[in-house]
Amino acid sequence: MFLENLLFPKFCVSCGFLGSYLCPKCEKKLSYIERDVCLYCGFPSFLGLTHPKCQKKFGLDGVMSIFHYNNVLKKVIKCVKYRLSTQVWQELKTVIKPEAAEKILRLKRLKQKFVMQPLPLHERRQRLRGFNQSSLIADFFNLVLDLPIVDCLKRQRSTLPQAQITESRKRYENIRGAFRVGSNATVSKNNFILVDDVITSGLTLKEAAKELKKAGAGYIYALTLAKG
Repeated sequence: MFLENLLFPKFCVSCGFLGSYLCPKCEKKLSYIERDVCLYCGFPSFLGLTHPKCQKKFGLDGVMSIFHYNNVLKKVIKCVKYRLSTQVWQELKTVIKPEAAEKILRLKRLKQKFVMQPLPLHERRQRLRGFNQSSLIADFFNLVLDLPIVDCLKRQRSTLPQAQITESRKRYENIRGAFRVGSNATVSKNNFILVDDVITSGLTLKEAAKELKKAGAGYIYALTLAKG
């Protein structure tokens, strides 16, 4: 370990401090979400559940996130996704406060029995990257929730990262029709927790939820690491 650290020293992905991928100073800058809100109206909601008046036929029934998507977390997530550094994610996991796990555990209060579906990458991007960051995050959440992890949803079309598109209409066109339900998937009557790294407008998760509900899925909740 000493030789590894000597030959391949760790630098904080946020400030460049030597010694770790997330130094203590930057760790303190991680901003936890204390109050979840309804995705559709933005008003506070218990567990981020969609208010009855905001319900959509093929929409999400709730969203919960752990962090605000600030500059520190943005650099961490970009390092994992685009520099292919899963070690950074492993280090972030160790500093997430126990209160966050307790927050996730509140989902057990819901009566629905869930399966967990990481938001899929297109197979070409999955091959290039070698992993799906949503699957890594799902594994972490599942240490608390202990749910079956399924692979019912496929990304049938390679899309641009939504963060690179500023115009709302183009963001919608970019993600429309990107997902399909697998031919061997058992979706009908199942309730799903969709897992992704970041939610901003929610278009990607809404599109995924729409395809699952069209295939007969019941309740669909989203659980993300961060909210922009």
